[in-house]
Amino acid sequence: MTITFSEVPQALRMPGGYIEIDGSQAGLGGDLPAVLLVGHKLPTGTAPVGEVVRLSGIGDAQAKAGPGSMLAQMASRYRKIDPTLDIYMLPYADNPAGVASTGTITVTSPATASGTLALYISQKLVSVGVAIGQTTAQIATAIAQAITDAGIDIPVTAAAADNAVTLTARHKGTCGNAIDLRLNLYGEDTPEGLVLALQAMSGGAGDPAPGDLAAQIGQRWFRYLALGINDAATLAAWHAESQRRYKVPVQAGFRAFAAFRGDYEAAAGFGETKNYEHICDLWLGISPPTTWEAAATLAAAAAPRLYNNPVISLEGTPLPGLQADVGYNDFTIGNSLLFKGMSVMEVGKDGSCYIKRLISMYQYRSDSSADDAFLDINVAEVMERIRYEQRIGAIKKFRGTVAARTDEGYRPGLPITTEDGVKAYLLSLYKNVLMAEYGWVQEYSYYKSTLFVEQDPNNSSRFNFRDDPVVNSPFYILAGRSSFRKAVPTY
Repeated sequence: MTITFSEVPQALRMPGGYIEIDGSQAGLGGDLPAVLLVGHKLPTGTAPVGEVVRLSGIGDAQAKAGPGSMLAQMASRYRKIDPTLDIYMLPYADNPAGVASTGTITVTSPATASGTLALYISQKLVSVGVAIGQTTAQIATAIAQAITDAGIDIPVTAAAADNAVTLTARHKGTCGNAIDLRLNLYGEDTPEGLVLALQAMSGGAGDPAPGDLAAQIGQRWFRYLALGINDAATLAAWHAESQRRYKVPVQAGFRAFAAFRGDYEAAAGFGETKNYEHICDLWLGISPPTTWEAAATLAAAAAPRLYNNPVISLEGTPLPGLQADVGYNDFTIGNSLLFKGMSVMEVGKDGSCYIKRLISMYQYRSDSSADDAFLDINVAEVMERIRYEQRIGAIKKFRGTVAARTDEGYRPGLPITTEDGVKAYLLSLYKNVLMAEYGWVQEYSYYKSTLFVEQDPNNSSRFNFRDDPVVNSPFYILAGRSSFRKAVPTY
């Protein structure tokens, strides 16, 4: 066997020991995925608008996006769940032409006994001390002051006039319309005699334009996204960018996570008009969390599990910190929305939330016929991971070699790649790594029988292959039919 050297020259007469070190076959791979949080910043944040910035932690996010901003809250939610993956943010300023949503709390009857009012704004508690003898106007003033004193993470500001408190979302745009207002989320008692009328947040309009996403993101591979801004135009823009990055030549796609708050009719109407294979939109129902914090929670819960095993079932994965109405668990509604591109949760008796099924928003072929090819978000994820393993392994094995269609007796040690060599590589990868080690695929015999490799007839430096991997699926459903008998049959 003759060794082919890369660095030791063939023309060498000077005595000595010359040993080149080749690390091309030593690397075992593995990287730390990057997660991108997309949302609003406040003017107090130092980060430039429309530029991706790295986050070192929750405090860094508050400094760069502004305390109390959508992005600061998303970073806090994400990092409290997943301490491992790198996080970045893409900040947007409020649309100057946008309108902030508003809501009102009107005190219609004063308390007849002193007590503590438990007001919840997007699941965040605002405790209001109420004393007997206070007028409705005084109680309204106390509510507004308590909201202010509760801190910057309350997603609204408050101002009292007479017996009414006007709430204004901190950010302009449609995001504020989903801010939840309610009393006694955990069964607290309203002070005796006190009567309040809550008008839901509404009127928010004018979300920031997504802009040139390709230029904003640049060359970094963000494997997972949390979309705090989730209006239809924003989702359409991220869908287009997800397709561009998933395809050749970029081949560095992402899975994106968003959340939708609204009743069944609104969720169905929103979901069935979308067709996005790389975006999940979790239906929250009329539940307390903000949509942006829910999106960050979903990303933090799902991304590490998908990265560890892209074909694993995500059912039962906790969504820490989210609270929902127990009435959310409606089989008919949930099953219907799973046919309309909306992912659904499971809600425990205590209101805690878990993933039930995480699907993409992809539903139709180009001719509008139904298609479930990319139903579960796992499908796009595992195919991306298989492609990555094939690409990186091929670079490691074949780069810097010679192309020949077949081995016609070349001496051992020559760096020559043939059709059989490429085929052997792909088969070994499929059987020994993707199937035996990772458990992502199955049916090796079928894969082997259908794999085709050729040297390109018009470009001898290129090998083409067509393969047909059979990917494993997350397990979600067990169906059976039990036919009982009352007597042992004779046979």
